[in-house]
Amino acid sequence: MQIALAFTALCLPGFAWWLWLGDHKQDGGEALARIFAVSASFISLVALAFYTVRLSFTPLAIGLLLSVCIGLVLAGLIHSWKTAFNKTWLVALLILAIFVVWRMWQARELIFPNWVDSQHHVLIIRKIIENGGLPNTLEPYLPGPFYYHFSFHTVTAFFTALSGLAPEQSVLVIGQVLNACVGISVYALAKALSDDWRVGILAAFFVTFVTKMPGYYLTWGRYTLLIGVMILPVALAEAEKLRRGARSWWQGVALFLLIGGTLLSHYLAAFLLGLYLVIIGIGWVIQNLKAKKADWQNLLILLGPSVLGLLVSMRWYIRVLRYSPGFASTTVQVPEGALSVNQNQLDYLRFVLGSDAAYWLLGLAVFGMIWALFKEKWRSFGVWSLLISLFAVPVGIMIFSFRSDYYGLVLFLPIAVLSAGLLVWVFEILFRKVHVKKPLTALFVVLMLAFVGWGGWSNADAINDETVLITEGDVAALDWVQRHTPEDARFFVNTTGWGFGMFRGTDGGGWLLPTTGRWSLAPTIFYPFGADEYTAKLWTDWSARASIVTTCDTDFWELVEEANLNYVYVRRGNSGLQEEALDGCQGLTRLYFNDEVNIWLIERPPSSEDL
Repeated sequence: MQIALAFTALCLPGFAWWLWLGDHKQDGGEALARIFAVSASFISLVALAFYTVRLSFTPLAIGLLLSVCIGLVLAGLIHSWKTAFNKTWLVALLILAIFVVWRMWQARELIFPNWVDSQHHVLIIRKIIENGGLPNTLEPYLPGPFYYHFSFHTVTAFFTALSGLAPEQSVLVIGQVLNACVGISVYALAKALSDDWRVGILAAFFVTFVTKMPGYYLTWGRYTLLIGVMILPVALAEAEKLRRGARSWWQGVALFLLIGGTLLSHYLAAFLLGLYLVIIGIGWVIQNLKAKKADWQNLLILLGPSVLGLLVSMRWYIRVLRYSPGFASTTVQVPEGALSVNQNQLDYLRFVLGSDAAYWLLGLAVFGMIWALFKEKWRSFGVWSLLISLFAVPVGIMIFSFRSDYYGLVLFLPIAVLSAGLLVWVFEILFRKVHVKKPLTALFVVLMLAFVGWGGWSNADAINDETVLITEGDVAALDWVQRHTPEDARFFVNTTGWGFGMFRGTDGGGWLLPTTGRWSLAPTIFYPFGADEYTAKLWTDWSARASIVTTCDTDFWELVEEANLNYVYVRRGNSGLQEEALDGCQGLTRLYFNDEVNIWLIERPPSSEDL
């Protein structure tokens, strides 16, 4: 019950906005998409506002905010009950329930959120809760300033505080709910582009069941990008509504909130939104040159909310640019010599665009992109999709710091929407030309259900087993560490290379810092974001040396002394230092063991004669 109430609280800001300012002519799917996206955006913007004026989210402050939202919702229900709802809401809620059940089922075997990104997400959420809002730094856990995109973390921290779940469990739950909501958001975008609910339904089911992404984000723990691609389609849909002539000021309010939320969710999502708005702006110039008359009202209704959203979010982007000046570079990096495709990156792109069913969608989307370029309603989206597709080709070109593989992770958006649009367009042509309309409709429905089923079968396993770092034995050991070790304990854990010159923990030891606050070697892959150059190099050196330690020899003890380590955490069966090698070590006392994990206290280094 408490978890259900926490979910309800998350949706209150968007629901209040919908009741008072929403377009009640939209169907239930469009409404739900906006409620979820506006709620996430509102929570992020309020978190930034509290940070700006140095206020904390105390229980009293949270209670007051919730009370205001509840009051607005109750008054809105009385005010708009007859106009806000229709029978399409029941269908939308049913489809959302199907999506949520599917995403939860895909994560059924996980006991913690997966892979290494999840570790620093949990750590950031832990710090936000302890700090009562956005922190300046992650100290005492990690050194240096905090300047990361934070929308996912603030939403999940709010849910954690209300639900009573541990942060790591909240990340897993909220992550899969967001993944389900992406399908609803894509529905809203496809419906806005086509004015046809059938295109929206197809696109939503394609994204949820057929394309590998965003379902595979679960394996990587890419939750910050996930909330970005949940808000982004709704922001694009709202921009499309305004571009096509909507003049209601409340739609401008929605666009402002959605732009702010997108900018604070993920830098790639922010870039993609900005790119779409630029395309719309260029289209406005071309259209007005042809008409020889400028429609300034149409431009201002888009430009005003966009500029306001940018100004509000700049409070955080100034901080990002201050501590990460490389992000501000607008240089397009082009490799020397002739452009050539990186085969490894191309293979990776094929992987993220899978499975086999999704490759069929990709083929349809190619034709759909050409089709969209000749359709006035679709042209802006077609150009946007074409640019993203070109950016995804791995020839070594980078804009800002976005490599080609970044765009591959979001290609599911244009693939699903364009393929759905093309399929419905072809169906409509056939429908008008044949006399057996009901059999044709039935055949189309059966084929689409079969195709979606094939995609679901292919993507049922969304977990790469090699990325699962924690077991039930680790969870029990982490609980013991929390209860039986001092807060300043420092752990040796087995490490391995992760990439980009960094190292990660190979087992549950990598979760020591996020869940217990105890420092360990390779203290998540996030430490270089804030640490000074010397500290980052030093910690990386310690982690690199730990990755080749297999016995308690001189190398081990030198590392213990330099890093001031006083505990050892080892799970049986992984590479590196193992239980058998530690059993005979002098200066170590085993404090804890279960079927998998052993923890030793480092009491004293042995004498030179013992080594």
